[in-house]
Amino acid sequence: MSNERDFLEVYKKLKRNEIKRMVDITRRLQQKYGPQVADDIAEVFTEGAHNKWSLKDKGDAGLEELYKLMWETKNGIIDHEMEIKEDGELQLRVKDCFYAKEYKKLGAQDLGYKYCCMCEYPVVDVFNPRIRFKRYNTLMQNFDRCDHCYRLIEE
Repeated sequence: MSNERDFLEVYKKLKRNEIKRMVDITRRLQQKYGPQVADDIAEVFTEGAHNKWSLKDKGDAGLEELYKLMWETKNGIIDHEMEIKEDGELQLRVKDCFYAKEYKKLGAQDLGYKYCCMCEYPVVDVFNPRIRFKRYNTLMQNFDRCDHCYRLIEE
């Protein structure tokens, strides 16, 4: 268990440094070229997430597989509660998020939202086109939780 905790702390340290570098780079580029630079960078992140997830062998993956791939691997990084509805709906409430905390420390929630939160939409689309995703609140936008809702649409 100690090795897992040590690994998690190293991961967080590396991610913390990466986030700081991205914020610094983006802010410098925004000063020189304007605020739209963040949108251009976010587009690159979104395309990367889309490409990465399109390579995964998903078969006829549904909500359970989506949860395993997207959320079970984030223990210690994102604290969430899961609820499965009877009608093919999976809801998650994120109560604590390492990424939101780090971007907030830097006063860069706008970038965190674009770089982290918005990548989920194309990931879900490529994972299974029959899964619809909605989110109304995010910690990154100073709400008290993120509310993720995945719904499997029958053909």
